[in-house]
Amino acid sequence: MRLRTFTASDMPSAMQMVREALGEDAIILATDSKPGSRQVTVTAAIEPNDEDSYPPNFKAPESKIQNPDPLITDIKFELQNILRFHNLPEIFVARLLQKISHNDFLEVISKRRGSEELFRPALEKLLARNFVFEPLRFSTQELRLMLVGVPGIGKTLTIAKLATKLAMDKQSVAVITTDNNRAGGIEQLQAFTSILGIELQTANGRADLEKILKSIPARTRVLIDTAGCSPYDESEFFELKSIATIPNLEPVMVLPAGGDSMEAIDMVEIFGDLPIRRLLVTKADTTRRFGGILAASIAHGLGFCNISRSASITDSLHMLEPALLAQMLLKYKN
Repeated sequence: MRLRTFTASDMPSAMQMVREALGEDAIILATDSKPGSRQVTVTAAIEPNDEDSYPPNFKAPESKIQNPDPLITDIKFELQNILRFHNLPEIFVARLLQKISHNDFLEVISKRRGSEELFRPALEKLLARNFVFEPLRFSTQELRLMLVGVPGIGKTLTIAKLATKLAMDKQSVAVITTDNNRAGGIEQLQAFTSILGIELQTANGRADLEKILKSIPARTRVLIDTAGCSPYDESEFFELKSIATIPNLEPVMVLPAGGDSMEAIDMVEIFGDLPIRRLLVTKADTTRRFGGILAASIAHGLGFCNISRSASITDSLHMLEPALLAQMLLKYKN
């Protein structure tokens, strides 16, 4: 990828310089306009032509100098527009497109030639190339999940959905909450567990939680709801870390869809001090732009597990896979 930096008196002039130097396929990676300055700086990139990799007077193989399929150009352009609509930072847009090869595009076109629907399979392939998808396995006897995240993102409702799914599958499940300080926190979850005939257990701190966990039969699935934690409150985060590092528990970070990309990156960076490897997405039913969850996953290498697309407790979590994520990205794209 060739990088160039352009400086001009205003943004339209800078963009014109980019187009003249790199063409319409250039990807804008960053813009900078410092307060008090009359200049704008734009960093752009473009994939080099295949011929550029050969020394002077070298005759490239015929396959290397063929004109690109115009459909591939159209698909790349549309994928960029889709990702930009979802407010994914330009540096990540470029990174995602780098990992989908020319042959990947050819495969998409060969299978769908004659069909107007090319963007969905191309987007699915791009997502599969760039992200890890690892849905929760409810049949696993060692399922011991602890949901963590900031306040008000749907952790308690998600625990209720998980408990409902397990109860309907006739699996033995234990539900624990450490959310002892929030007004109505225990009562909210207890209203769900009572309907399911599950006793809600409460833990106050690490020692109490470890004691409860030791009393639970080995074949019982365990779901733990935690208090909402501000990543910028050291005392709250220290308390969460003390319980999230208990052996044989998997803390899963709950991240709402639709958040600002940079905020999501910052938030996950702090929560990354916990042994977290998967993200569970909530509030997808009230979201149009999904760049925040994409950026958080890319920046910190976390996989996606499941997604909540409804506030109904009977609507179980969906496995978040490339096809579903592509469907959501395409639903709102302009």
